[in-house]
Amino acid sequence: MAVRSSRSGEVQSLARALDILELLGRAEGELGVTEIGPAVGLPNGTAHRLLATLTRRGYARQVGESRKYTLGPKALVLASAAREHLGTLARPFLRELMEVSQETSNLAVLDRNSVVYIDQVPARRMVRMFTEPGNRVPPHATGTGKVLLAYQPEEAVEAILRQSGLPRFTAHTVTDPERLRAELGKIREQGYAVDSEEMEEGVRCLAAPVFGPDDRILAAMSVSGPAGRLSSERVQELVPHIKRICAAFSASISSDN
Repeated sequence: MAVRSSRSGEVQSLARALDILELLGRAEGELGVTEIGPAVGLPNGTAHRLLATLTRRGYARQVGESRKYTLGPKALVLASAAREHLGTLARPFLRELMEVSQETSNLAVLDRNSVVYIDQVPARRMVRMFTEPGNRVPPHATGTGKVLLAYQPEEAVEAILRQSGLPRFTAHTVTDPERLRAELGKIREQGYAVDSEEMEEGVRCLAAPVFGPDDRILAAMSVSGPAGRLSSERVQELVPHIKRICAAFSASISSDN
């Protein structure tokens, strides 16, 4: 049987299946065929056939009596392996960022409505700030989280905010949705985010995006440290460095594909 390809060289059926998996990965809960088809631009019959294949292979799963779909166990295992591999690829860039800043460098990804730290290079200083790999934090109160939110589709951001809310952690936490949306727009314009004691008093963070081969946000890289050392002036000195290092990491990921 012939396999149709798009003009860009994509295998059309594979691209459509990946669109469905990405949609399921962003969804708040289970989705039915009549929700999935329109969301990815497919007739319901085509979406149903692709979902049947994904379900048989373990990448999608039908839930209970609703017969709606969510990610399957194989997709979750693959996502976990991909994160581990991404951390390995990021290590030399995290090390460079730590050397330049003399502060702890971190790599984080968005997992549904929370941020997960997947790798880190601690600073050599006696007093240092870090979140251990594996820890989950809310996106609205962290530099990495705000970067990851800023480059998501608008509907994905709204879904995350509905599900997680905007709880206050310090006096500096952004808890107003309109203010957060305005800040996300500014982050897209300037290419970086700052968390000024928004998650923890006395801790400041500078973060920038890492993009995948499809130019979509893949991860965020950050430096974090005591607010006394990471002053506003020091943060601005580091902005060109973190943007350069994140761009180099993004380019290296694309060149591997």
